[in-house]
Order: sequence, then C-alpha cells, then structure tokens
Amino acid sequence: MKKIISFLIVFIGVIFLAGCFNSNEKVITRCTLENDQSSSGYVLNSNYSIYSTNGVVTSVRTKEVVTSDNNTILEYFKKTLNDEYTSASNTYGGYDFDVSIKDNTVVSTVTIDYNKMDLKKFISDNSSMKAYVNKDNKLTLEGAKKIYESFGATCK
Repeated sequence: MKKIISFLIVFIGVIFLAGCFNSNEKVITRCTLENDQSSSGYVLNSNYSIYSTNGVVTSVRTKEVVTSDNNTILEYFKKTLNDEYTSASNTYGGYDFDVSIKDNTVVSTVTIDYNKMDLKKFISDNSSMKAYVNKDNKLTLEGAKKIYESFGATCK
C-alpha cells in the first residue's frame, strides 16, 4: 500500500511539474497605446493582445478606437483602416477584421492569424521585419513587443 501511495505522490508531482513547465503553454501579452491628437481632432486608443507559444507569435487581436466629433475624420479613418486591412488580407492572408462607425467613434477589431499568413512574403515585402523574426521566419514575442513599443505602446 505504501508503494502505491508513494508512486501516486511521485506521479502526481511529475504531472504537476510537467504542467507548470509546459513549453507549449500559450502566453497572452497585452499592449496598449493612447494617442491624444485632440489638436488634430481625434483621440486614438489601441489594445493589442499578442498570443504566443514557445516565444513565437501565433496571432494578434487588436481593438482600435478613434474618437472624434468630426465626421470627416471618422470617415477618413474608417476608409483608411478598411482599405489597409483589405489590402493586407488579399496580399498576405490571415486577416479577419471589422471596421465600423458608431456614436462619434470608429471601432476597428482585427485578428491576424500568423499560421494562415504568408509571413515569408510579408518579410520579403517589408525587409525591416527581418529583425523581429527567428531563423524560421516566425515572428517572435519579443519582436512583436518591440514593434508595438516603437509605435509608443506599453506592453505587459
């Protein structure tokens, strides 16, 4: 009986440790950006959720909110964001997005699935991306954080 209990304790300990140090654990890193451009007629707030496994980004979910009392500015942001995401989706794949205007705000929600994206083509078209990928041309978590931080975002 003691051998069974000892075995179970060791077995449960091994399972617990394996779970705690699982290298395939999904990590969510959040970055935020607040950009008050009131003098230009708008305020931009962006939230980025970076999903990664083993230090490699698998997807990024973004919510951008542009607030303005000026309808022309709102229409400009809606069109620009819609055009950019449509172009990126058509060229590289992996983008799922929605851009809408409601109550003096443009709300843009975007998910980039890096497993569905042609990252090799994206890197070829944007050579500066080479600094943010690993030897397998996969976007690293540290690389993604550096990109968002270069825009002024704070990542935690």
